[in-house]
Amino acid sequence: MKRSLLVAIVATLFVACQKEESFVSSTDESLIVTGSCNVGTRTAFGTPDNSTIPYKWSANDYIWLGDNQSEAITEEGTLAQFEFKGGTAIVGTGHIFYNMTDQAKNAKVLSSQSADGNLGNDGDFGYAILDEYNSFYLEHKTAYVWFDTKSDDADMPKLLSITLTTEGAEIAGERIFDFANNEWDSTTTNGSSTITLNFEGGKQLQSANEGVMAAMVVLPAKVSGTKLTITYTFEDESTFTEVKTPSKNFESGATQRISTTIALADLTKPEPELPYELRILTFEDDENKKFESFVLEYQGLEEGYWEINTWSDLIDTKQQDGDKLYAMAWYQGDQALYRWWDQNHTDLSHAFYDSGWTTFAGGGHAISDYTEPEYHGDYLRSYLEKYYDNPSEYWGWQYLQLMTPIGAHSGKNFAVHYGYKDFMSMIEVLPSLEFAETGPHIIDHMYVTCTNYMLNQTIEGVSREDTDSGDQFGGNWDGLDKYDDAWLKIVARGYASKDDTEPCSSSEFYLVNGKDVVLDWRKWDLTELGKVEKVEFDFAYSEQMGGIYGFTIPAYFAYDDVAVRFEK
Repeated sequence: MKRSLLVAIVATLFVACQKEESFVSSTDESLIVTGSCNVGTRTAFGTPDNSTIPYKWSANDYIWLGDNQSEAITEEGTLAQFEFKGGTAIVGTGHIFYNMTDQAKNAKVLSSQSADGNLGNDGDFGYAILDEYNSFYLEHKTAYVWFDTKSDDADMPKLLSITLTTEGAEIAGERIFDFANNEWDSTTTNGSSTITLNFEGGKQLQSANEGVMAAMVVLPAKVSGTKLTITYTFEDESTFTEVKTPSKNFESGATQRISTTIALADLTKPEPELPYELRILTFEDDENKKFESFVLEYQGLEEGYWEINTWSDLIDTKQQDGDKLYAMAWYQGDQALYRWWDQNHTDLSHAFYDSGWTTFAGGGHAISDYTEPEYHGDYLRSYLEKYYDNPSEYWGWQYLQLMTPIGAHSGKNFAVHYGYKDFMSMIEVLPSLEFAETGPHIIDHMYVTCTNYMLNQTIEGVSREDTDSGDQFGGNWDGLDKYDDAWLKIVARGYASKDDTEPCSSSEFYLVNGKDVVLDWRKWDLTELGKVEKVEFDFAYSEQMGGIYGFTIPAYFAYDDVAVRFEK
């Protein structure tokens, strides 16, 4: 029958895929992912033969001859006959496309694809020229990634999706193929560097490759030598992520295979959704400065007051005898106390106890940013010279009491606690944290560490006769090297109400436990306190650390990043 008299054109399609070198070591690869711009247009995979994946036509596939769409075929197979309606109106065009978008010779690769084995509707694109026998050999022009994913664990949850992300190379979007010059246009419309392959209902991984588990179609892109991030997401919301560095690009018609065996232990479990929000007090000026500005007024001072606009405004200029922490030490009567409040955030607040002993020496929580790495040995004079004008008058570590051997747990600011109660303590009320307006709440945790002053006395020892060094604690503590079983711990006591006189709960944290001394920031879980409106802090110590005047070790510790639970 002459072509001019054709009412139907029959085209026989031979489809094959080429073998490509895999960038996954010690594996062959041949991966085809095909997609379509029109629902119902797709090809399916055959059974892999070593590293080759054969294509086959699937039922309801169709092609274009020029701008003319064929009738859909009814059966799958590697060979197919397509019938075009229209007769002489389509004769002479000769250009075969699979697939076309809106009559344009281009590929529209989707950033969200279906892993059902039929990939034409995800953006597959091929081109051929009809020969004189009305047959053609289709050459695929998009690129493909074959995921050969396995697991030996029978309890592995079903796979829901695979997400492939490049380092900025656009692998999804719409790009025109210049069939006259057999090359792609360089411009991608609505481009994306990420494609997600979805498994409807989930896919159970096999221990061995039993066919093409999954594949995606991608636009040709330069990815050689860059990093590809592949994230596998499972039905229990756990994930597994790997990074590959391909040795070649995504090229037209080429396939790259990613072979991965995932163990159940490799999965990263999602953090459970919490019924509460964690708000963290960090004492930093920027993101956590929530409070309204206030004034500290002190009678008897020339300035008379300090405006507190940031957390750093609460840091005294000297660690001992500074005006903010020690002003009016012996004043009896009304005066402003050193205080702070994390207003409109955690609601945690603190104030020095209102009595005649209204200084840091009476116990309290002072804001600090003082840090130096050395905390014992022959370094005392250099530090005193650094912080004080006349160090000869101040020969004691107590004048460096707000210092830690490391920086803050986060940012640069932290808080320093001083205070304890025993038979010789002059502190009337233990320092505490209180919820000013919103309590009670659960305090989830805080980070704590030792201060330099406390570490110096703990390691070097405290002797009653050693008055020249300022160590006048009347104890017999000879230093940590002399003891194997000494211990020192912080005790937190929770109060259901600020007005309660008896605690409802307690929690303990060891700063010294034998030879284990806290020299870094450590997390203290405070959830066992339960819902409380106030928490006070004290020290407990082993017998060796006591003396005729009670506790011989300076009762200081530093804390930072206090996390509070707020119910959703």
